[in-house]
Amino acid sequence: MKRITLTLITALLLFAISGLDAQERKSPGSNVIAGLVYPELEWKVPEVGKEVTRTVLKNGLILYLMEDRELPLISANAIIKTGSIYDSKERMAVADIAGSVMRSGGTKSYSPDSLNSILEFIAASVESGIGQESGSVSMSVLAKDLDLGLKIFYEVLRYPAFDTSKISLEKSQIKEGIRRRNDHPGSIVSREFDRLLYGDHPYGRVLEWDYVKDIGRDDLTAYHAKYFHPDNIMIAFAGDFDSKKLIKKIENIFGAWEKSPVDFPPLPAVALDYKPGIFIINKEITQANIRVGHFGIKRDNPDKYAISLMNFILGGGSFTSRLTSRVRSDEGLAYSVRSVFSTGSRDYGLFYAFTQTKTSTAHRALEIFFEEFDKIRRDPPSVAEFETARDSYINNFIFQFDSPGEVVSRLMSLEYDDYPLDYYQKYLENIRSVTLDDIKRVAEKYLDPDSMSILIVADTSKFEKQDFTDFGNVIYAALKDPKID
Repeated sequence: MKRITLTLITALLLFAISGLDAQERKSPGSNVIAGLVYPELEWKVPEVGKEVTRTVLKNGLILYLMEDRELPLISANAIIKTGSIYDSKERMAVADIAGSVMRSGGTKSYSPDSLNSILEFIAASVESGIGQESGSVSMSVLAKDLDLGLKIFYEVLRYPAFDTSKISLEKSQIKEGIRRRNDHPGSIVSREFDRLLYGDHPYGRVLEWDYVKDIGRDDLTAYHAKYFHPDNIMIAFAGDFDSKKLIKKIENIFGAWEKSPVDFPPLPAVALDYKPGIFIINKEITQANIRVGHFGIKRDNPDKYAISLMNFILGGGSFTSRLTSRVRSDEGLAYSVRSVFSTGSRDYGLFYAFTQTKTSTAHRALEIFFEEFDKIRRDPPSVAEFETARDSYINNFIFQFDSPGEVVSRLMSLEYDDYPLDYYQKYLENIRSVTLDDIKRVAEKYLDPDSMSILIVADTSKFEKQDFTDFGNVIYAALKDPKID
């Protein structure tokens, strides 16, 4: 009885306290903060011709410049129009090795060791690389060391020495990567899914040791001579400099480099060869790694904004997405689940959803995937889902421009990728113009469950009595060991 009375008294006191004026219960500091009035945050995307200047040298070298005196630092980022996409499958490794050894292999004036020592002494960095559709050389240097930094930057771009010992080191690292490429299930499912859909197109190629082992210095120098010319390069500079003085420095160093047009091979086109069905690769692992999807869109598709919001709602929005809510939160089948819809590919990108779950629950995870694919095609999302997706894209937009170097590089990339120069000025307008009906429309148009490929990497002996034939024709594929002889 005493316990009941004490409980009742406590409840009455809490009720009385809760009834006090909320303003009286605030601390003096919170009252001050509550009374503060802030102007509305206004931010505009920097523009070429205003905050950023664009200059073309006589030899065709394109410069983007953005001054920023906040810190005594200067950064540079060069984009070179090149990439393994222009090469045959058997030559695909030449671009990658050339990109790495341009920097690690020293230059005409600097051996690899001396180059490393100098950059370390002046707390600077110069890095290089060549990917599938572009090459890059970057520099970061203190403003007081700009002259030396520019000289090194220039020599890495124009006069790489391609030291043979560094070539051998790079090849040995690639060999080890090939040897161990079947160690990680996530890498297997990603690689094999791309190969399944893209086939022999560069987007689906798989690097083999036979393509690497005979590459020598002559291959790298020939590759460099073909693509590295000033009229095939753009450089973005940001930091503590005077633009007119910097342009003069660049002209003095880069001006003698003569232009030479590049004869680019035609780019191979993606064949939209859909492969519906379920493909299973056996590997003795504890979980099933699943990837489901099909071809998506090119980056010039005007529906890309609606597609991005649709995918955020479906599986791209982390814990707020439908797939995560169903697979992880509601049924506890997986820790990680997500969907991706590429909207920035030069050619056709991919839509895919993926997860890792117990082998015994692989079938159930796939059921949920297809239930959610059907649901988002059938019904518009709720207002709350739609607003969360839209607000996330709007609020995150500014973080794409969180440093002057990021700003100037992004604006330069618009030209490289053939985007309109006002792309970022119109980006938020395009996101805000998406409607609830647009979400349903693009889901119905661009998600086709009947055309999806399903790839599972799992220990098939642990499938128990799961029957995957309700998802389509089942094909078992062997996981091939790489040849590294």
